[in-house]
Amino acid sequence: MLSRSPAVKATQSNPHGLLRPAVSRSPQTGSQPLRRGAASFIAGSPRTSIARKASPSTLHLESLLREATYARSQPWLHGRRHSSSTTPTETDPDAEKKDTIYALVDKINETDLEMAELMHELDLLDDHEKALNPEGLDFDYALSQTIGHRDEETLDARVRQARQEFGEYLPEGLLNDRETQLYTRLYGEPVYLSQESELDLVEEGEEIDPDRLYREDGEGGWEEVEMDASEAHDEPPLVYDMEAPPSIEETIAMQRTREVAEQLGGEIMLEQFEDEAAADSAPKFHPLTTMGKFSTDPSTIFIPKDSVTGPISVILSDFSNKHIADTAHRTLGGQYLPYSTTTPPLRLQAPQQPIPLEASQRYMSEMEANVFLAALYPGMYASVLSVLVEVRKRLGTDWIRNLMTQEGGPHVLDVSAGGAGVLAWRDILRAEWEAMTPEQRPEDPNPVGRSTVVTGSDTLRLRASAMLEDTSFLPRLPDYVHVREKPTLQDERAPPKRKQYDIIIAPHSLLGIEEEFLRKEHVQNLWNLLNPNGGVLILLEKGHQKGFEAVAGARDMLLKRFISSPGSTRYENLTDSPEEETFIEKEAGMIVAPCTNHNKCPMYQIPGHAKGRRDYCHFQQRYIRPGFLQRIIGAKDRNHEDLKFSYIAVQRGVDRRVEDNIIQGNEAADAAFDGYEDAVEMPKQEAETSLDEAVASETQPTPTTEQQETGGVNFLSLPRIVYQPMKRRGHVIFDLCTPAGKIERWTVPRSFSRQAYKDARKSQWGDLWALGAKTRVARSLRLGDKHGEGRKERLARRAAEKQEMEEEGEDALEEGMEATSIMPDIQTPLKKKGQKIPSWEKQQLKKKRRQALKQVRPSA
Repeated sequence: MLSRSPAVKATQSNPHGLLRPAVSRSPQTGSQPLRRGAASFIAGSPRTSIARKASPSTLHLESLLREATYARSQPWLHGRRHSSSTTPTETDPDAEKKDTIYALVDKINETDLEMAELMHELDLLDDHEKALNPEGLDFDYALSQTIGHRDEETLDARVRQARQEFGEYLPEGLLNDRETQLYTRLYGEPVYLSQESELDLVEEGEEIDPDRLYREDGEGGWEEVEMDASEAHDEPPLVYDMEAPPSIEETIAMQRTREVAEQLGGEIMLEQFEDEAAADSAPKFHPLTTMGKFSTDPSTIFIPKDSVTGPISVILSDFSNKHIADTAHRTLGGQYLPYSTTTPPLRLQAPQQPIPLEASQRYMSEMEANVFLAALYPGMYASVLSVLVEVRKRLGTDWIRNLMTQEGGPHVLDVSAGGAGVLAWRDILRAEWEAMTPEQRPEDPNPVGRSTVVTGSDTLRLRASAMLEDTSFLPRLPDYVHVREKPTLQDERAPPKRKQYDIIIAPHSLLGIEEEFLRKEHVQNLWNLLNPNGGVLILLEKGHQKGFEAVAGARDMLLKRFISSPGSTRYENLTDSPEEETFIEKEAGMIVAPCTNHNKCPMYQIPGHAKGRRDYCHFQQRYIRPGFLQRIIGAKDRNHEDLKFSYIAVQRGVDRRVEDNIIQGNEAADAAFDGYEDAVEMPKQEAETSLDEAVASETQPTPTTEQQETGGVNFLSLPRIVYQPMKRRGHVIFDLCTPAGKIERWTVPRSFSRQAYKDARKSQWGDLWALGAKTRVARSLRLGDKHGEGRKERLARRAAEKQEMEEEGEDALEEGMEATSIMPDIQTPLKKKGQKIPSWEKQQLKKKRRQALKQVRPSA
């Protein structure tokens, strides 16, 4: 398509139907009647003269155009409506005459266009630039005020344009009668602003003084505001008082407070009226608070499309959505999939069962494999990614970069996630690689190391292999528990070489094992698969009571048998074999997250399942459900889900408590209660850094990044928030698991510290807290009883006791054991036919009967 010439663009700046209100039009264009050059060209053309002779309506048009020209030459008249401008055509327009007039207007515009193109071809536009006037009179607007609009659409557009441009207050005379009727029907009665006072300010030939200031007088007019010449031209002197506080506008409440303070002979503290929010340039949180966050960035996980949801959608596209949804509902417990990674709320009293689909099961149908990808992959990916982010924070940058730079890269084992754990780990590596090499492009490859995934069935393995490159697949885990570790008398050969992994991810692998000793064997086998020089094991289960007890049991077993701690460096071997040593030395290791202590879990005092448990350690992570999971659930109003899970991350062969001199126990809890707010200096603004400070910072030795950011505070000696903080007015209440292995309730009031209180208001469940508190008390826990009774047993027991009491009372009445003397007036009255006994009387008789039965029971 060829581009239009400048002349064409100039003439098309005044299209048909374009509304140009008079108040926004320049007076200079109004002094040129019609379109000066174009009008003369039209008048001289024979085509126009023929039209004047042939069409009788042309004479009427010329008179209208002359009137419009005069109105255009007087800017203050343009847009005003006079009584003489109302013609019979407005109320009863002649359609043929109006069509003829607007047809002639179209011809005029077409002639202007032809003339502009001709002048452009002859290169006459530069020499005769005033021959065309694109800002001239708008014929459509001028004629619509007299003979009416072209059609209803033009009328409606005119009214709506006036509403959009002027809002609720319209200039007086802007709309004619018909436009006013339509405006009233659409927006209500219009409100006009008088322009007479404004017009009186500007006389003919007088220019508006820009230094004058006018304001409304309240009666529809304008008045000039007197302004001192010195204030208008002279700049005020710049005087600054560096010690003076910022000026504060005194409100009514502050004025009343000041008067009361003056009467009492005191003074008010204006700090309490200051806004708590810091300036935009100031840091929002304390550095220790920021680094202690249990959160991804962003806090809501968006599952990547290129590596997870995209390949899964391609795999599922070959199968029916209805068949996948039906299989998921039948396998995972219903429409909302309560037996998947989702944790149903406690109020539903849903049974706490493991996920029925396991990656290691030997047989899995095509539809079950699809359900594993569609319903379990997103939740496993989100929860594992959240835990890996926390492990990366606690072990630091050096740990993960050493793994990436070692020969072959890190070796990761996915035990029960079917490959979702490997995808989450690779995203962690990709983020770290981008931080290491900022010059690399996002599409460039990054090192992923070696990956191994346990998949028992061929159907799941084929699907996982389509999403995972350079990955080995095992049908089952090797058994390193029942394999000899050294030569024996029967077999003097060296033991077989064992596989070792740097990261082992085992989500939802414990709850499906019912026997406690088999769970311990499974955890021991995973520990043996770890690299003894810093391997990390991650165990994760659903965030309900049984899931927490499975993870807490694994933690308890690792602390007793494998991880050495001060005061517990060996454990007693209770086997009957005389060849075994009585005491076995533990090896170095530590808990990375979420615990910051190596004592017995305060929420898991009695091993095994406890009935009636209400308090248990778990955390939460929000993620956005992909489209295929939304279709399976049938969700239409919410596309996110809050996963609840319990987890433990331990490291083998490395004990940073010894290497970094990390203190845990009562001493660390007391120090954390005092707070580390002053240990790290808040970053200053650039404007506040003086020259002396800059020179001093260059001469002093530069500390390491970790020391500079944390001020020597180690996060493995801080308490962790184990429940959602209770944010009250003026104070925040925390339930913390302290480094001493106790659950305490800390209170951070406003008066304790402004920075601590501000950060406490923004703290979340799972964060580490480093800014201390004002008060601390021990929190009572509801841990249930292993040999106790649950809700069903308790209700059944109460029903049985009530029934037994009633039967004993009836037996006592039948045998006549002084029941007549004790209950002479509580016999059930005989009910006559048609008689209705009130309910209050029935309740009163039952109450008396129970009281009498209590007196009869001892005698029985």
